[in-house]
Amino acid sequence: MSPLSDNRGGPQPKLIGIQKSWDQVLSRLAKVTISLGFFGATSLWHVLRRLWTGTTPTACVVLYYHAVAREYREQFARQMDILLRCTRPVRADLKSPLAAGQCYSAITFDDGYRSVKENALPELQERRIHSTIFVVSSALGRRPPWLDGNTNGYSMQDELMTPEELWTLPSDLVSIGSHTITHPHLPALSEEDAKRELEGSRKALETTLQREVRLFSFPYGAFNTRLVNCCREAGYERVFTISPTMAFSDPQEYVTGRVLADPTDWDLEFRLKVLGAYRWLPHAIEWKHRILTRLNRGQVSRD
Repeated sequence: MSPLSDNRGGPQPKLIGIQKSWDQVLSRLAKVTISLGFFGATSLWHVLRRLWTGTTPTACVVLYYHAVAREYREQFARQMDILLRCTRPVRADLKSPLAAGQCYSAITFDDGYRSVKENALPELQERRIHSTIFVVSSALGRRPPWLDGNTNGYSMQDELMTPEELWTLPSDLVSIGSHTITHPHLPALSEEDAKRELEGSRKALETTLQREVRLFSFPYGAFNTRLVNCCREAGYERVFTISPTMAFSDPQEYVTGRVLADPTDWDLEFRLKVLGAYRWLPHAIEWKHRILTRLNRGQVSRD
């Protein structure tokens, strides 16, 4: 019998869980290592550029979180201290040009978990850091139905904020954006249904908050050109994805990438994210897709 099998011949859940944990750690270590090398190379390039042209490029990273559990509040607070040391925080709805040669950051949260209000916002308020929360309008005050038992590390006990809780958030430090009505995979919907999700969520939130809602983030980061056009028609001034690219390079930028952050990130891992060292990931994903596509074509041709 395999050491990874139970008496019925199936894998032991505990050992599978340990294997997955190790796989996740190794994946994170690989990303940190590559990001360190990428950051070193780009830093050297910036030094050479400054010596040659006398200019330093501007950089801005938008981070996105989900839940912030009570046991991770201290770690989240430490991350915000790192963020303040490394960057200058700005609003996600920033329209003015960024000053040259500076590093900036913006904080966002997806879904609207109550734990964000209870554990993250007090730390942000203490440091006067503005944040934007993207809310699923039909799920306010409920447990997130889209998790469907697959919590991805989030507690099923963590409900979303109620309309009353949203209303009481300090508007000078917290902006509210839309995250659709029901949190669907938008590219799978018809254009009519997608427009209903985009327009309906904005109108519902504006009615609740009695102020404009002009920012939007795509559930699961899933979007296409058609959906971007629908967002424009729905009245959004800026939309956000989950591609870890640099942000606000152009004041007229409409589609903005974000970097996933979590209170459990290692300090070095978080620092690299804040400094834009993870922006190699979209290129790596694209190269991997191209390689797999060519391999699959080669396999089909041989068959």
